[in-house]
Amino acid sequence: MKNLKIIALLFLVGIYFSCNNDDDNITQTLSGIYSETSPVSGRSQLNFINGNTVVKSEPDNSTEDEFTYELIGNVIRLTPTLDNSTTQEFEIEIMTNSKFEIENLYPSVGINPTTYMTFEK
Repeated sequence: MKNLKIIALLFLVGIYFSCNNDDDNITQTLSGIYSETSPVSGRSQLNFINGNTVVKSEPDNSTEDEFTYELIGNVIRLTPTLDNSTTQEFEIEIMTNSKFEIENLYPSVGINPTTYMTFEK
């Protein structure tokens, strides 16, 4: 009977340590078309395709900018596909699978506080 208790205890300890918290290992991904809702509603769109490509477009502009992207914690690293020698990093917070905030993608002149853009599907 004592051996059975020890085996049961070892079994429970093994189960406890083999379980992990999947919330700690969530891989954040973005897919589909997101439109800017703030600070300028409809100014730009980001289309996340193929798991690591994003296309930035503006309704009033016929040109599109294509980037490869990588999410690392709360940073998104954008590398232009035409000139992969320049990489930009922006802070990003994914709020839900249909909404995120990203550090302003448009360059600002002067010493302004960091502003954020909100995008939604």
